[in-house]
Amino acid sequence: MVVTLAIAVFVSLATAMVLVMTKKWHGRYSSDHAGSGPQKLHTGSVPRVGGIAIIAGFSVSLVFAKLTLVEGTQITAPAWLILALFVPFVVGLAEDVTQRFGPVSRLLATFAGASIAYFFCGASIARFDVPMVDALIAFHPAVAFMFTLFCVGGIAHAFNLADGLNGLLAGLSFTASIAVATVAYLTGDVFVLVACTALAGAIGGFVLLNFPRAWLFAGDGGAYLVGSALAIFSMLLCVRQPTVSPWLAFVVVLYPFTDTTYAIYRRWRSGRPIMSPDAEHLHSLLALRLKARFGEHGRNVASVVVVTISALFVGAAVSVYSNTPVLAAISVLYAVAYIATYRMVTASMAADSFGRAGASAD
Repeated sequence: MVVTLAIAVFVSLATAMVLVMTKKWHGRYSSDHAGSGPQKLHTGSVPRVGGIAIIAGFSVSLVFAKLTLVEGTQITAPAWLILALFVPFVVGLAEDVTQRFGPVSRLLATFAGASIAYFFCGASIARFDVPMVDALIAFHPAVAFMFTLFCVGGIAHAFNLADGLNGLLAGLSFTASIAVATVAYLTGDVFVLVACTALAGAIGGFVLLNFPRAWLFAGDGGAYLVGSALAIFSMLLCVRQPTVSPWLAFVVVLYPFTDTTYAIYRRWRSGRPIMSPDAEHLHSLLALRLKARFGEHGRNVASVVVVTISALFVGAAVSVYSNTPVLAAISVLYAVAYIATYRMVTASMAADSFGRAGASAD
């Protein structure tokens, strides 16, 4: 596994360096400019095609493991798995470059990738460990198929929304990859272990040019790639290893899922389109709050805080990966902590604004 990880890191980092060094040739099409959207908090012009480095590192490492490892026979259908991830990646990349592929196009791409993984890799939602939901899934294969598409699409979109600060997407996805890889190791699932190790290595190579200073962004291509990958790998682990609770897959993506769900609620309550971008995600507000205290480093501090707290919850989930009630309790606790933190941050920012307004009036 060490060689698999090392190859993924090397290929991803090398590809990322090439993308940065050739910016003058493709930057006109690939760069993300400061102020180009309400959720953009960075300064300067940064290429948002880092997903190319991640898919390159992952694919090369997975194929190498298939061809060289003694356990390579257990790595089934690697070409189909790569294709399943390539579809949402390439549509996300097309949006990064052309700005012409909206949320619906990207969602359909995740559905297409999930369909490939469902039919050719065996990735599916087999159970939720909730009696009524499990009975519905067991009613007809079409129900399980639709649940699979919905979960992959939802998680991929959630990871895209979490791509708002240097190192945030990479940190959250790296943590989730290591968590699923650890459980795969504990349950003896070589295929999922290798796939998650390759993904973690590819993310690790990319993050060296994304944090603390961002020379390269993952972009929609990278976000939809890692979101789809983590959803599919988690499903594969749960369907192949009956001792693994399906709630593990939920806990490892808790921050993107919770933040996206709360964003939809916020926008619906205020009468705005639920798919419209804004700068009111928890990580965005936390970055602005910490920037006032730590200057430009505040955004990086916000990333570290969000990733660290999420990692603590994910680590706790790994230790009880077969215990559905405890995993469900962890999920509820995280949601409560998220809402409490969000309200505390917004209240603090409102108090500061009120204080500044009062001072100006004086």
